[in-house]
Amino acid sequence: MQVTVEATGELERRLTITLPGGDFENKVQERLRSMAPRVKMDGFRPGKVPYKVVERRYGPAVRQEVLDEFVQNSFRDAIKQESLRPAGPPRIEPSQWEAGKPFEYTATFEVLPDIESINLEGIQVKRPQAEVTDKDIDSVLEKLRDQHVEWEPVDRPAQETDGVTITYHGTLEGEPFPGGSKEDFFAILGKGTMLKEFEEHLVGAEKGQELAFEVTFPEGYGSQELAGRKVDFVVKVTSVAAPRLPEINEDFAEKLGIKEGGVEALRQEIKASMIRNLEQTIRDRVRDQVMDGLLAANPITLPTSLVEEEAQALREQTQANLARQGIKTQELPVDEALFTQQARRRVALRLILGTLLEKKGIKADPDNVKQRITELAASYEDPEEFSRWILSDRERLSEIEGAVLEGQIVDWVLDQVEVLDEPMSFEEAVNPPVSSPEEKISD
Repeated sequence: MQVTVEATGELERRLTITLPGGDFENKVQERLRSMAPRVKMDGFRPGKVPYKVVERRYGPAVRQEVLDEFVQNSFRDAIKQESLRPAGPPRIEPSQWEAGKPFEYTATFEVLPDIESINLEGIQVKRPQAEVTDKDIDSVLEKLRDQHVEWEPVDRPAQETDGVTITYHGTLEGEPFPGGSKEDFFAILGKGTMLKEFEEHLVGAEKGQELAFEVTFPEGYGSQELAGRKVDFVVKVTSVAAPRLPEINEDFAEKLGIKEGGVEALRQEIKASMIRNLEQTIRDRVRDQVMDGLLAANPITLPTSLVEEEAQALREQTQANLARQGIKTQELPVDEALFTQQARRRVALRLILGTLLEKKGIKADPDNVKQRITELAASYEDPEEFSRWILSDRERLSEIEGAVLEGQIVDWVLDQVEVLDEPMSFEEAVNPPVSSPEEKISD
């Protein structure tokens, strides 16, 4: 076998592989002769079909079969001989084979980038430092009270924090518009579930009152049809209700699943959950900084085939998730650039992390795997049953091992780079600032 390698791009390679024609023809003849005794054809006794007849009938199929095997085997041997690492399957372009002449074909493919070492220069990680305080626990308890609020009808004008049930109809230049009308819509004043200007007209309204007012939609409103436009609304107030929050007592604790220990046991349960949430959030924020740092410090050329394959997988996953929600994906606009961007990040990280695993000999520590399973199990009602469920399935266990490996890589990087502890509150740690949500009439 003769092999020549040509670089047709930064990562693209073209192999020209030449095989002795005699070897190919001998293999074809050998296979035809081996099958001749088993061939059954009308007009011939079993096993007595002349070889020429067998060759005429089955020769083309056998030649294609042998050709595929020769290409597959020779390509595998060629990339091993030339120390090449294909990023994906090759594009084969066979030449016409002529009896008595060598068989030649070309294989074009991309190779994985050769990453000599992983650069860590310039990577800096800010690690949140926070703890769960009694004030944080009190805040969660208040949110739990809000979730179990009861509404009592009142015969007075509506005020901030009241719940109002309304029916409204909006018109734009005298015409109804999509989403502009709702029947028996319940909203809590001051919660921001409606446009601020819309809510302001409801403060002071009473049960049975009908209002008519104009609202100017914000310039940045999601619907271009409404952005910056003035809309007329007619609103009827069906009811006004005041919130009645439950007391934090043993009954409240029992309603939340605490059978013994009352409020103090509830506080301890909340604290334990908050600590788990805080620890996981800190791990995630540190991991994201490490990954961003590795990407920035190690720019690499990515195989197009791998990026396209990953983008396709992301696209299919997104479509499947939307389909499960009953959304017809064919009716939605698709921004292919988003899939490609995310795919490029994933492929780059996979190559960088794979190089680290290989060069540093990092393997999933069994003790770390057990610890991770224990941490995950802690949030379940029966931790032991959850642990058995994980350990009983190789695929699920592999996912845990993958997460542990990633964590070990992060720990290794943290030992090599500058890490700055950043004191902050629990709320700042678990809820970093994000852009303000878009205003709307209602959810």
